[in-house]
This record gives sequence, structure tokens and C-alpha cells, in this order.
Amino acid sequence: MALFSCYVDVERFLGEPVKELVHFLVCLRRRERFPVIVQIARFFQEVEHVSQFYNFRRERKEEFLSSLPVSTAEKRILWHLLENFFLKHSENSSGKEIPQDDLIALRKGRLFEELVYHLGPVNREKVELTSMHCQPMVNRKKLQIRCRSKVLSGKNLDVVFWGRGYVEGYECKGNVQFFLELGLGRGEKARKVREKVQYLNQLALALKNRFSEVHIYLASFAPDIDIDRCRELSLRYASECGKGELHLELITIEDFISYL
Repeated sequence: MALFSCYVDVERFLGEPVKELVHFLVCLRRRERFPVIVQIARFFQEVEHVSQFYNFRRERKEEFLSSLPVSTAEKRILWHLLENFFLKHSENSSGKEIPQDDLIALRKGRLFEELVYHLGPVNREKVELTSMHCQPMVNRKKLQIRCRSKVLSGKNLDVVFWGRGYVEGYECKGNVQFFLELGLGRGEKARKVREKVQYLNQLALALKNRFSEVHIYLASFAPDIDIDRCRELSLRYASECGKGELHLELITIEDFISYL
């Protein structure tokens, strides 16, 4: 029987604003946790920049907080955590301050990864081990993933859960539709998007040939996306590698929560 494992070469830094918000969300009571997380995801889909946060705070803060199914004290705590998330500054490893909008985008990506890591897996009874930032290995060797003659290896999955004969992996994006639309361009960024989709699809196929049950998810923190359009674009990019078949699975944060 094939043995799955992960190679992790770099651990990513998790800042306090992300850590504190994740801790608050996952520690909510179950009946409150999931609707609050979905509302937070919609908030993040709408509010992406510092200027938008200031406008939201001025015009819609009270309306937003009143819609949350938590106590008044918890609403105050949550808003404080959101202010830290958007407004707290941070420096890179060279001591240079990171532009705030760039920092917000980084934090949003890490927030979704951490939520998946702490709330997953979908099939708990089948999972024995968990890893973040995983380069998949089979029988202690890194998988070499190809798209025709092109090697796509060296990429990773954000979160992976696995057990005997079972693999459940996640590539987490703030907004999967926005990410996939970028792949329609001609530049380096567009090429990397297409290659990431090709990697995920070919990885899913390779693992399905070795394990009895495999789910490789391209997951969107933004819940309000056009899944059919995402599937169309994913299939277009994946088809460059051969047969026009989609082996990865597209889900949103709402889908993920509904599976738990």
C-alpha cells in the first residue's frame, strides 16, 4: 500500500492579528461559529483595502454587528480584532514596513488557511495526520507532477489531512474566481495561475491512482462566486495537460462548512 506524507521546507509566519481572529472564531459555540464565519467571509469579500474599511466603519459598522448572532461583548471583541487585522502595521524580515493593503491581502490568505486547518478535516474518522504548506510525498519521495513534458513540482498545498488510503488537500484562495480570471492574461502572473491549476489537477489524478479516496480542493474564502465560471476556467487550464477532465474540486467557505 502506498504511504502518503508531506515535505515542508518553509513555515510561514503567522502574525498576531490573524492568530487572535482565528482563535476567536474557532472558539465560538458551534451554532454561532459557522454563521459568523460566513458573515466574516462576506465582509472580507466586500472590504479589501484600508480605505474601504474606514468607509465601512463609518457607514455600516452598526448594521453589520447587529446581524451577528453573538453577544454584545463578543461583538465588541470581534470588531476590535477586525480593526487590528486591517490597521495594525507590520514589517518584513528586513525591517521595512509592508504596505498596508499588501499586508491585508497576506493576512486574509493566512486567515482562511488557519480556519481550514483548525476546523477540518471533512472526514475526521479517516484522518490520522495533518500538515500545512505540504509538498506531497508518496513512499517518502516527492511526487513529480507533469503537464505533458513540463515539470510542475516544487509547488505545495496549503493544508492537507490524510490517513490510510485517504488524502484531503486544500489550496486556499481569498477569491477563487478572481484568481482564475487572472489566468486569462498573457504575463507571468497569468502563467503561474494556469500552472497552479494544472498542478492541482494533475496532483489529484496522480494521488487518485495511488489511494482509495482523494479530494483536492481549490477553495474560496469569498462565498459569492460563480462556481460554473470557475469550473469552466479550471477545465480550460487543466486541458492543456491532456484529457479535458477536472480532477480537482471547487468549493467555497460555505461548502466547506456544510461538509463538516
